[in-house]
Amino acid sequence: MDQAAFRTLLQRYQQGACTPAEIQRIETWYRQLGAEQKLDLTAEEKTALMATVWQRISLQTVAAPLSVTTTPKAARSLNWASWPAPMRWAAAAALVGGMSLVGLQVAHVPLEQVVSHAGQILGVAPMADPAAWLVFTNASARETRVSLPDGSAVTLAPASTLRYQRQLQGNRRVAYLTGAAFFKVFHDEQHPFSVLTDKVVTTVLGTSFRVEAYAGQAEVQVQVRTGAVRVSQRRTTSTANPASIDVLPNQQAVYSAARQQLRRELVAQPVLLAPQAFVFKDRPVVEVLAALEKAYGVSIEYDAASLQNCTLDLSLDKEPLFAKLDIICEALGASYEKADGRILFRSRPC
Repeated sequence: MDQAAFRTLLQRYQQGACTPAEIQRIETWYRQLGAEQKLDLTAEEKTALMATVWQRISLQTVAAPLSVTTTPKAARSLNWASWPAPMRWAAAAALVGGMSLVGLQVAHVPLEQVVSHAGQILGVAPMADPAAWLVFTNASARETRVSLPDGSAVTLAPASTLRYQRQLQGNRRVAYLTGAAFFKVFHDEQHPFSVLTDKVVTTVLGTSFRVEAYAGQAEVQVQVRTGAVRVSQRRTTSTANPASIDVLPNQQAVYSAARQQLRRELVAQPVLLAPQAFVFKDRPVVEVLAALEKAYGVSIEYDAASLQNCTLDLSLDKEPLFAKLDIICEALGASYEKADGRILFRSRPC
């Protein structure tokens, strides 16, 4: 199995879409991570497998499709062998995830140690005090709406978990996401809202946006619907000066873990932000392009000198943005390309 097929299988496993045979195959791989027999997996694939199974098993242990929990106070030490299988797997994944070598070298582990170490792996230092966090887990097959104490609303995707601090961290509102969610953040200029994933941090004052960061996923995506956000690479020992980019409506930030690269691009289907009639009777092309910019909030760059004598007589209805551009280009013999969250429009003189 090539790496692309392997990651596709893990994503289907996260989403609960695998066949019984595929589930058995994944969980058999996982059980063999610490065994002597050689697995036909790369180190990167083993890491992705651990993260995926940990997330999936944690979802399977909740009692209801959406659970709102806080981790209980430190429990007494428990014998590893006495734990139910799902708990053993989750604890093993959390502990092994912090080691440089893949292996299950755990015997008698206190539950409080598992909770604390798992918090460190998630990149949230205050997890050492579990009672400081609200935890929302969606184990259903449908999106679920969550209301946060600050007035923000979150639509949590299937196989996703959101942790939200009960108290402010300094002057910030902090959430940690595994999976995918759409955020509609309550505006509070004095208390910025930050969403952390294992690769990037997204910070806003008040806006709506979607973050997708499933465990084992090759790229993290942050798509902005309204307002603006700043997306920054998570600081690590190897990233002394992490990259940051500002993202506007109908743009998305994409972080590639393999290349450690953060880039900005347009979303696949920009939504209409300012509805208007797209009926043009012998109007200058620059006026048509300006209308598209206003309607979709997308920057369109062009050579004004080349278009100064160009006009259009057409009616654009409910086509998406790129279909509208295709029609304009066909009428003018022009072309366009997408670059860094904007559109570069090219046309010969009329």
